[in-house]
Amino acid sequence: EEEEDMDTNDAEDDDDEEENNNENTQTWQDDHVQMQLWNPSVKVRKASSLPPIIGTEGNHNNRKSQRSGRVVGVIPPSSTGKKTPSELRPGQDKEDKYDPKPRRTIVGTIGNLNGNQQRYLFTPNNKSLPQFLCPPTFRGLMTDDSSTTGNNHQNDKDTTTSVICKAEYKYGSWKSNMRWPPCYNVQPIGGSCDVEGETTALLTEFGVDHGDFQPDVLRDVDEAVRSGRDRKESKQGATAEVCDLGWSPTPEMLKGRRDYRSERIFTIDPTTAKDLDDALHIKPLPDGRVEVGVHIADVSHFVAPDTAVDLEASRRATTVYLVDRTIPMLPRPLCEIACSLNENVERLAFSCVWKMNMDGTMMKGKSSQKGKQKKKDDEVWYGRTVIKSCARLDYATAQNIIEGKIASGEKVEDLDDNLWPQSRRPTGGHTIDDVAGDVRLMHRVAQARRALRFQNGALALNGVKLAFQLGADGEAPELCEPYPIRDSNRLVEEYMLLANYLVAERLISHAGDRAVIRNHNPPLQKGLEDVVDVARESVGFHIDATSSQSLQESLSRMGRECNDELVMQCVTELAMVPMRPAEYLTAGHVEEEEWSHFALNIPYYTHFTSPIRRYADVMVHRLLQATIDGTIDEDDTLRNEAETQSSCEHCNEKRMASKKAQERSDRVFLSLFLLAKPIKNVLGVVLSVGEKTFTIFVPSLGLSTRAFVDEHKDRFEISLQGEDGKRQIMMQRKGGQVVGQGTDHRTSQVCAKVFAKLKVSCYCKEKAPIDVKVLVEGNWDGN
Repeated sequence: EEEEDMDTNDAEDDDDEEENNNENTQTWQDDHVQMQLWNPSVKVRKASSLPPIIGTEGNHNNRKSQRSGRVVGVIPPSSTGKKTPSELRPGQDKEDKYDPKPRRTIVGTIGNLNGNQQRYLFTPNNKSLPQFLCPPTFRGLMTDDSSTTGNNHQNDKDTTTSVICKAEYKYGSWKSNMRWPPCYNVQPIGGSCDVEGETTALLTEFGVDHGDFQPDVLRDVDEAVRSGRDRKESKQGATAEVCDLGWSPTPEMLKGRRDYRSERIFTIDPTTAKDLDDALHIKPLPDGRVEVGVHIADVSHFVAPDTAVDLEASRRATTVYLVDRTIPMLPRPLCEIACSLNENVERLAFSCVWKMNMDGTMMKGKSSQKGKQKKKDDEVWYGRTVIKSCARLDYATAQNIIEGKIASGEKVEDLDDNLWPQSRRPTGGHTIDDVAGDVRLMHRVAQARRALRFQNGALALNGVKLAFQLGADGEAPELCEPYPIRDSNRLVEEYMLLANYLVAERLISHAGDRAVIRNHNPPLQKGLEDVVDVARESVGFHIDATSSQSLQESLSRMGRECNDELVMQCVTELAMVPMRPAEYLTAGHVEEEEWSHFALNIPYYTHFTSPIRRYADVMVHRLLQATIDGTIDEDDTLRNEAETQSSCEHCNEKRMASKKAQERSDRVFLSLFLLAKPIKNVLGVVLSVGEKTFTIFVPSLGLSTRAFVDEHKDRFEISLQGEDGKRQIMMQRKGGQVVGQGTDHRTSQVCAKVFAKLKVSCYCKEKAPIDVKVLVEGNWDGN
């Protein structure tokens, strides 16, 4: 998100507004390219760069030993409160039945304790947790119920290895004289390789099994949307039936809103999307610039503070998207009807509208004669609106438009329905050519902005996302392939990023410490050191990781200079590991240097664009409206800074839990796909080597997973060579069979070292919990 500044004098003027007391302290305004690209109006100090990574070449003492430790306590999450007992903060030994100890639900499998048929250990799926000792009264799982054991184990009598279970742990109950922490209420959830059992397990494990919405929540929703419901009564014989035709705003709701119903606004979303929470418009201006509008569903209009639906949305914090289902944050009448920005219907929106240059840079206003205020016409406008989307495009249709496959001068009757389906064509008097022209103009501006943004140090370290096609039963995956990221996806992303940035700027300048922002801290230094060392030792390339900009420049240069695109892909995969997650927080919770977003390389950021599925965005909408109304200090419904920070922390926990649940769902369905259709003899690249495992990246699946040395001992003689930094595993085929094509006798030996290309096969590990199992077949020969 960078571009040439159209008025560099304004950058100098802004710098003059406030004298820097510390000449050695840089601000984001001191960065000329940042001023060109983002035009930040809030003067924020810039954090110093990361310390230089010298590397460990020739000094293996620093890397000789691997860190190790032993779990001695199970700490409750911060959302449970500071008074929650734990091993580090013991509580009362006797539990008060009126005030029971907080508990954690754990998910895993059970097994006998050292062959003891009377005692069992509970092994969590989460490998960061220790094993737990089941209560003495627990006698194992003996059942023939196929609904519990899954299809592959219907005849098993002892199901301990094929059943996923859950148990409870009371925080603070692990005493110093116990080898294992105790668990209670051990119950079966479902069987291995069973979709329902595996899905119930992951929902339970990550705390996102929210269940149905309670009646009081649904009553709140009905009350919020009732006045706008469109109904008609049709009589058939002696009976009358009321048909629900949807929802539209009442005249009362439109008061005080800017009217954008005649504007050519449309949505671009995934083909199967039901909750459309963002729409766009663009129009050329006489002076050569463009006006861009991002229109977001006005969820805060329907969800009043402290109502039942608000409290439930706050508790859930985010919508959870799994392969075969969605666990929504809001009830369907809101997220799919009243709030969804569907085509050809009036909807309430919260909009951010701005002017920018065709090259993607933000417009700098000319200084007026009276001072340095921007012209009113050049200011960003925020406010509540009413819109009427004219078309419901999906990414595939938008991509066809961008590539000129459709709407290139042909008559409407000659349009290919496969390239632009009839149901996605514009309504309300807007033409195919008009909408196609807007999409291409949006793409042109977004493409220019994206190029500049990455030149200025933005990072894109996104992994491959898999897409599944399920069978008629809605369970068995019949197709699995990488989800394509196209220019149409990137188009939407650019404008959403910019809208989020502009809203963050408004909150910081008008809401102060209460502003909800989303920061992204620099990556873990130790992890970056490993990436730098691997790149240097394996391919002789130096990576400068002192800042996001230097890291991006290094990766870009490596992409140009490296002849092996796969190596570049692997380095990018490794660079993702030390990256820390972005988090929500209040501006007053940290110093201003920590507001910045490392990956985007910008001084501040927030989330404004998805309130249907993120509660943090709902908080942002409320704060933004308060800044517009001038009631930021008088509005009793707004939370104070401490309460807002607590809500941010809860949103962080739930967002991470949702992410893990989604990743686990992908892994479950990939495993089920491989159970039916194993993938054999594909390329795998070694990313790291340990003593008992090595990590393999399978590019065709975008999958990184551990391969276990013990699982290869039936076919290979295995020896470990070298130390941590240059460790490699030598695998000699038993009997001397050749494991790769060619006549060289060395092909009977496989060397698993960093960036080694191997031929691997991918299977399903059927033992609970199911997972992907990768086995080495030999050296990669290109076939």
